[in-house]
This record gives sequence, C-alpha cells and structure tokens, in this order.
Amino acid sequence: MENEEILSILKKWNLWEKDIEAGIKRESYIKKIYSLMNRKEILVLKGIRRCGKSTIAKQLMLELLKAGVEKKQILYLNLEDYGFANSLDIALFDKVLETYKRYSKNNKNIYFFIDEAQKIESWEKWVRTKYDLNEDIKFIVTGSSAHLLSKELSSLLTGRNLSFTIFPLSFKEFKLFTDSQNLEKYLLYGGFPEVVLEKSEEKKKILLQQYFEDIIHKDIIDRHDIRNSKQILDLARYLISASGSKVSINKLSKVFGIAKDTISLYISYMIEAFLLFEVTYFSYSAKIRHDISKLPKIYSLDMGFINIVSAKYIHEKGRMFENAVLLKLLEKYQEISYWGELESEVDFIVAKTAINVTSTDNIPDREFKGLEDFNKKFKGFFSFIISNSLKKLGVIPILEFLEE
Repeated sequence: MENEEILSILKKWNLWEKDIEAGIKRESYIKKIYSLMNRKEILVLKGIRRCGKSTIAKQLMLELLKAGVEKKQILYLNLEDYGFANSLDIALFDKVLETYKRYSKNNKNIYFFIDEAQKIESWEKWVRTKYDLNEDIKFIVTGSSAHLLSKELSSLLTGRNLSFTIFPLSFKEFKLFTDSQNLEKYLLYGGFPEVVLEKSEEKKKILLQQYFEDIIHKDIIDRHDIRNSKQILDLARYLISASGSKVSINKLSKVFGIAKDTISLYISYMIEAFLLFEVTYFSYSAKIRHDISKLPKIYSLDMGFINIVSAKYIHEKGRMFENAVLLKLLEKYQEISYWGELESEVDFIVAKTAINVTSTDNIPDREFKGLEDFNKKFKGFFSFIISNSLKKLGVIPILEFLEE
C-alpha cells in the first residue's frame, strides 16, 4: 500500500482532525485500565465479539486527551477497515507507523491502539520486538478472545502484557444505558451494547442471531477449519439452551454422533471464543476435581443467546436467575465452582463464599440444606441465598446482588 492510501484510511478513524464518538462511558473498565496506562506493559483487551472492546479503546483515547496528551500522540489502527483487506501482513504495521510519523511529526511518546489485532498473523512478534527495543510506544491491543493470544505465540508476551477480559454489559451498566430497572428485559435480551440500545424487540433478536452466527463461523469454524458447520452449530445451540446444566461428553457423543474427543475439542473452542463458560466441581482434592463422574456445568456468556435458541428457557426463571448470577460473579472472579453430594448442592463457590440461587421468595428447604451440608464439610465459608425479592439474614434479593 502507498503512504497516501494508508493515511486516508487512518484519518477516517483517528481523532487528529475531528472528534470521535465513544458512546456511554463504561466507568469500571476505564478506571481499571487507564490506571495502568503509564506502565510499559502492553494492555490487552479481549472478549466476545460485539461486547464493546473498540468503544472502550476510544474512551481510553478521550481519557488521554483529558490528561493533556496531544491528539497526534495517539495512533488508532482499525484492522477491520476494508481498505486493509488485501494488506493484512506483518509489514503493514511498519508502513502504518512510518506513515503516521511522517504525517504527525510527533517526537513524543506514542499511544498505539491496534483494534482486532488477530487479523494479522504473528502480530505478537512485531509488538514484542518494539517492546523489547524500548521504543517509546505504549501498545493497547484489542481482539476477539479466540484469536487474540494464539497458543503458539502467547509465550512471546509473557510478562510483557496486562490482560483484561471485557464482557457484555452488567445489569448495573444496563441500567445506565437504558435508564431502566427492568430486570426482565436484561434477562431476556442480555447485555450486548447495541442490542441493549436497540428499541425494537424484533431487531434485538435479529442482532443476537447475527452475533451468534458470526461467533460460530468466524471465531470457531473458520479459525479451526471445521468442515461440518451444521454439526457444530447444532451442538452450540444445544449447549446454550441447556445453560446451567451438567455436561456429559459421553451423552453428547451419542446424541450428536460425534466422537468424544471431537465434542471436547468443540466445547473448548466455544469456551475460548467466550461463547460459553465452564463451572467445575469444587474440591480441595485434585483427584476428585478431575473425576470424570464430576461433570462440569456449562453456562452461556450472554443471556440473550439463551433466549434466541430456546424459547422455553424464558419460562424457567430459576435458570435465568442462576445464569445472571454467574455473569455477575465473572466480573470479579475467574475461578468459579459448584458442589454437590447426594441430595445437597451449592450452585456457586467463589473464593471463600458459597451461594445458592432461587427465583422464589418461598425458599425450598433444599437450598438451605445444600449450604449447611457444604459448611459442615468445608469450614470457614461465608454462605447466602439469592432470592427473588426476599431480604433477611442470609438471603439477598437478586436485584440487590446484581447492582452491588
């Protein structure tokens, strides 16, 4: 590509000669990420498609301007621009940097935002080289999680990056975006920003269907060169419709007629693409944790996906509450487990806390018994139940839990 062509594309996306639209500020992410902007490490923003990574990158740019950084110190490269479609190789980075420096005449430090970095194979090698040469460049990199740090190359950035997982909107953010307390809408259509802001319920469903298919095709089928696309689509729909259930690889293999190893591989791809999240069995014993009889639970990482693949799910309020609680816990915890023995079960265990979830205020005895039996076996855990609206000692209404 010629310098003039590159510059014309860069001018479309950068704030050098115009303002940029950065949407509603996502304070919790901006505060956490911006506090590390003066460190040398590469900042990596990863997460499911359409969750708002690019918007957060733009909001970080505006924070830099507020702090006195000059516009021409900021370079934003959007690798999804069609103008780069035939030039997506590692040499593009050097051409872009050369074009930018010639245009900006900037002799101060550079804040280099690379959006959808995974579009260029081995991008990590180029960024690491610049990092190790101590060039005065701060890198902020975004991309869909399935691609962002490839297993083959992630070791190149070990100790050189600080990684942040971006999720669709929390319920607290949903309220800010919509000025609404409508939990039912959040449970029904989830937290993708564009879906939340869309007024038409029919268009919400269309967007969610498109997001779902894009993730399956672009982040799983295309990336891993899977030939039988219908097979993996059917499996993904089934797993999302069964969100919150225990998953047996043996049973899935029989139902779908797919080899067990292949089923396991497909599920790992869905987890890697942030379509699903796996909750494993809790035990201090590694032997018990990895016992094949202790089946993991699988959850959808957006409520909206559940309801476009399974109309009946919207009538199962308890499972919807449980999935919403899981998404709230993921804001703070990476390791989430469940526990069960005989008739006793605990839905979620995080750090030193055990949680059961019910959608009623007439709480069944089994919810209390599960926590009691767990606390007899494992000492030192705080425990409580999340209810519909009941609030008393050891019981918290779901709205209060989601809003804290």
